Amino acid sequence: MNDLLAPLFRIDGKVAVVSDSGACPSIDVAPVLAAAGARVCIADRDAAAISALAQKVDPSGGTVTAIPTDIESEESVSALFAALRTRFGRLDILVNCAGVVANQPLAQTTLEQFDALQSLNQRSTFLLMREGVRLMLEAGNGGRIVNVTTMGTLHPALKGNAAYACSRAGVTAMTRAIAHDHVRDRILCNVVLPGAVRNKTRFHATLEARLAAGGTLEGPGTDANRLPLGMGNGRDIAAAVLYLVGPSGGYITGQSLTLDGGFLIT
Repeated sequence: MNDLLAPLFRIDGKVAVVSDSGACPSIDVAPVLAAAGARVCIADRDAAAISALAQKVDPSGGTVTAIPTDIESEESVSALFAALRTRFGRLDILVNCAGVVANQPLAQTTLEQFDALQSLNQRSTFLLMREGVRLMLEAGNGGRIVNVTTMGTLHPALKGNAAYACSRAGVTAMTRAIAHDHVRDRILCNVVLPGAVRNKTRFHATLEARLAAGGTLEGPGTDANRLPLGMGNGRDIAAAVLYLVGPSGGYITGQSLTLDGGFLIT
């Protein structure tokens, strides 16, 4: 990286946590942050997946580590940050990638489905941001938080996403509130809103079963004419995250960056 780009996108020596549940966007985000110079901890309940990812990105284990974490458990999340506190004494970057979608008509949505989406999409993000901010404040170096959610909080893309959309929209509101509360602490918080990006969220078991039985997804997001740039991929998310957590994102907080392939202008 040349002398003009390095001051914008290098994050050498920064300590980053990339959280997920089912290894979705984290498989692209973690390697990019590591390549930009950060010491990265991948936190996910899928111990085998994150261990394999950490080994692939950094076979030496010196800069990328995996800490199995159930991000829906307060005890597990607290243990994650206790380990970070012991090992590094600081946290500079927190990227929350986890998401689950059930995609069910409102009249057929069960309370179990609703609660499952709220737990993973919103409650876990609260837990991670709370503990992340505590450690950032202790270290006194400021920090960056990026929450990866969905463009569906701005405009309906698929039918049956009422429970999903509200769980994700709550994260946007929470992010903006935390950005407001901690801007003087130099803790900058933003949201990335992917649209038609493959593997950005995990499917709830009921949705997997419905699709396996021949069910389909419906809504404007399935219309190729509404996606002039086609489908996106995890690298698009990783690039947006790097922009927000690096020096390049030093003058932006409380904002939402939409990655929708042109959906909103069609």
